[in-house]
Amino acid sequence: MRIANLEYKKSIFIIILLLLCVFQLGILWSEKNPGIPFPFSSRMRLWNSNENIDLDEVKKNYYCADAIIVSNGKRDLYYPLEPGSSLYRAVWNDMQNSYLKQIIEKKPVLSDRNWYSLIKMKCIVVQFKNPIPTGIIRWFTGAEPTVPPAVKQIYKIAIFPSESINYSENILYVYDSENVYKYTVTIGQDGMKRDDYIKAIDTIDNGDVFPMNRLVASYPSVENPELLVSLIDSEKKIWDLLVKTPNEIVFNNDNIDRIDEYLLEDYRSSIVTKFSEDGTNLIFSNEERVYRYYMNGFLDYQYRNKNSGDKGLVEEALEKAITFIEYRKKNLVDGADICLSSVNKDDDGLNYYIFTFDYVMDGMEIKILNDRDKTVKSAITVCANRDRVVDVKWYIKTFAYNDYYTNYNLNFYNF
Repeated sequence: MRIANLEYKKSIFIIILLLLCVFQLGILWSEKNPGIPFPFSSRMRLWNSNENIDLDEVKKNYYCADAIIVSNGKRDLYYPLEPGSSLYRAVWNDMQNSYLKQIIEKKPVLSDRNWYSLIKMKCIVVQFKNPIPTGIIRWFTGAEPTVPPAVKQIYKIAIFPSESINYSENILYVYDSENVYKYTVTIGQDGMKRDDYIKAIDTIDNGDVFPMNRLVASYPSVENPELLVSLIDSEKKIWDLLVKTPNEIVFNNDNIDRIDEYLLEDYRSSIVTKFSEDGTNLIFSNEERVYRYYMNGFLDYQYRNKNSGDKGLVEEALEKAITFIEYRKKNLVDGADICLSSVNKDDDGLNYYIFTFDYVMDGMEIKILNDRDKTVKSAITVCANRDRVVDVKWYIKTFAYNDYYTNYNLNFYNF
């Protein structure tokens, strides 16, 4: 009886081993023979699928201020804050956690004040690289307006803490690149107090922040009133950057078989892989998509039917764009943030929106040099609509500081 039980257990064990072998062979067969489905292979990759990306958690990392500047109302001087400073972080936290959301949800008063005259007064200015549509700000902040926002886009925001007599409120002026709107916002319990803002403005010239002048104040013939320059002999230490392609996707023989694991999504089983004729890039393709990955870390993605799908709202398209980036960024990009730089949404002839993103390290944008015309450009361009991403141009890099630096003189006359 014991011998029979032992033989029965052995048989069960052998059957389990055979099933595991078939299971493993099925996965390998599916990988090596694209287009032939194996029912469990796609499920095995769910750990690496878009479903594991918590957009509500990461989306706030994809927008940042281009600059935060303090104006103390004296001699047309402006004090740009360093992104690593405690004041910069505190002001930006108030923007992200409270003020931007209130701008979307509250009704403003249209102001007749000139923006450039306004910011000569005592205030703190938060500005973006380019105007951002309020639909995108609404999505970033989770705002729930009861009526459509009066402001269509947000470019710059000036905080005037001394203008309100209520200690629980701040006055904001929002500039959309054409008009100025006035908002009264509530100061959050965890945010900077009104007196903190006033003190920061009144004492800014006592610290180590170098002042900047509006160039038009010294040269009235200058047409661009945005330009700020230093007119004193100050220096800034800038560390040299180490920029390289992530080790996981370096174009070499050891990585060829796993590059697709980092760059493609959970439909890899339908992808055909081959080298280009000149051997400079890998091509991954199926009936709908084509990925080209080059030796310099450049990823070129195209959806074959680029004009398909509904254009939708700009924030819906941005969600698709950020999902595409985050899926790859989380395992590859290190040492720098990726921030939204611009949105092209006005071309009605296109069935998609065009988003550009830049690598940002310690407040400095890291641009890509175009070898053809020697111009600089953003590292990431994504075309997307409500339904999908249709085109991507992305230099995938990782960043670190080298152990040496250069001191640069910031005086405008020395350039």
